[in-house]
Amino acid sequence: MFRASRGFRSRNPLISRMPHDSAVSSGAQASYGTFLFKLTILVGVMVLAGALAMGTILESGEVFGGIVLMIAAPIVAFISVIVAMRSVRLAPYFGLLYALMQGLFLGTISGVYELIAGDGIVLTALLGTAGVFVAMLILFRSGIIRVTDMFRRVMFMALLGIIFSSLFFFVLSLLGLFGEMAFGFYFVIVIISVIVASLYLVIDFDNIQTLIDSGSDQRYEWMYALSLLVTVVWLYIELLRLLLILSQRRR
Repeated sequence: MFRASRGFRSRNPLISRMPHDSAVSSGAQASYGTFLFKLTILVGVMVLAGALAMGTILESGEVFGGIVLMIAAPIVAFISVIVAMRSVRLAPYFGLLYALMQGLFLGTISGVYELIAGDGIVLTALLGTAGVFVAMLILFRSGIIRVTDMFRRVMFMALLGIIFSSLFFFVLSLLGLFGEMAFGFYFVIVIISVIVASLYLVIDFDNIQTLIDSGSDQRYEWMYALSLLVTVVWLYIELLRLLLILSQRRR
């Protein structure tokens, strides 16, 4: 167990303290079955919260919980991820909090997008997310896409590029400079974001496989279930944005 943990530590900085933190040991090793169980719990909480929020806005046109909650929900979700990734003990609780808050937020924006675009845009985004997820899993399991250190570095640089580009276009929109040319660049960024989010799924799959193959403690499964969920949410949002852009350009 100790040797496996050391090997895992060298590849995964998220749990670099594992061999020295015996207080978090549950005595059980991670497995795909228990990992999927925890992932299902997080997804279930998020889907239920999202369905409630989306149903409210489609029926009444009002945001579930008010605008204050919609501002607070993504902030709380972001903080929850940070805390969960830094504490094995708190990961289950803050993982569930993330799923709840992100579900309310996603449900609301999904309802807004559905009202704006119609045409089943939310269902299309959900099916697209599921399709990409399965495709990336197949590519990873077949060995067609291999997660190397170079692959991780390239993906990280791409992520930074997306973040800075998004901030740049956000500033342009505030200044009223979001013209046709800027819109074209924004469209390209959204497409790139979809691709990068899809490839980050492969990194999550590799992390999960390493966690289980190393014989690491079962409690770390909450961290990696949450990490995978964050990536899936990112992919869904990007697909939703892309579909909205395509819908508006057809009109």
